[in-house]
Amino acid sequence: MLSKLTFVLNQLFLLLKIERKHLPVFAFLLTLSTLFWILTVLSKNYTTTVHYTASFIDLPADKLLIDEKEVDLHLQVIAPGFTILAHRLRFKKELPLSVSSFIPKKKGSYWNYFLLGEQSISQIQEVIPTSMQLLHIQPNRIDLLLDEKAERVVPVKLNSNITFKDLFRQKEAIKLEPSTIVISGPKAVVEVFDEINTQLLSLEEVYNNRVGEIEIQSLNHSEINYSTRKIQWDLKVEQFTEGEVKLPLNIKNIPKGYEIKFFPDEVTVSYLTSLDKFDLVRPDMFAVEVLFDKEFKRQSVNLSRQADFVENVRIFPSKVEYFLIKK
Repeated sequence: MLSKLTFVLNQLFLLLKIERKHLPVFAFLLTLSTLFWILTVLSKNYTTTVHYTASFIDLPADKLLIDEKEVDLHLQVIAPGFTILAHRLRFKKELPLSVSSFIPKKKGSYWNYFLLGEQSISQIQEVIPTSMQLLHIQPNRIDLLLDEKAERVVPVKLNSNITFKDLFRQKEAIKLEPSTIVISGPKAVVEVFDEINTQLLSLEEVYNNRVGEIEIQSLNHSEINYSTRKIQWDLKVEQFTEGEVKLPLNIKNIPKGYEIKFFPDEVTVSYLTSLDKFDLVRPDMFAVEVLFDKEFKRQSVNLSRQADFVENVRIFPSKVEYFLIKK
């Protein structure tokens, strides 16, 4: 194959009577003439169709685009070859269209904004290269569906799974900052949501105060915007301990002419409280009573008073036996 090509070139040089020493000059002139030919061809005007993808700008401040479909534009233009070639080589071919020039029309609970292609040639002519003369547009009509923009303040709900070491517990409700956020978007979508959850906060074997940052869970609607996506949280932890006091029984509903003897005549009240408040607990902060009912052989013991900073209060025994003694 190579030998055949060499033979053809040699015959061509003989036919043109070009000596080998003049080959560089011949190649230069050939390249130069080709370049001038290309420049001449590209400088001429041609009628062709160029393709763009429409992007929409200048939307009304009180409305949102809810039908984000891709619109392909086919523009018939007259343009120099240079301009057409440059367009073909562009990677991103977007044509911005101002929605402020669209015609609005109410459509149910939404708004339909439309643009008539043939009537908007002058507008589109302004955003394409100045060397292009626009002749025709396809599609002849572009429709956009918009909805009223709405805002709503919704509370943030912490999604958590927290475990504590023995004798440690959460001191108070976890503080969130901000505790509410503003969501905005199409009115029909925004009105559906009453709260927004965070991502899962998972902590194990906690024994001290913790702070951190967590992101919200995005709602399943791409049209929704958020005033913030990150929430600061503050967890207060306290150590607690168990205490107990012994209390006498207060008796109500004693039958006339009788005395009552209970066995036992006092009960043990156990409780949980934070370590820093343990020394504040006094027996007189508690009271237990029995509402006597002769129908029952064993009487229930009820807690009638307790300190407001204790919890998980238990009584032992919870029932007592008795003897009725006639006076």
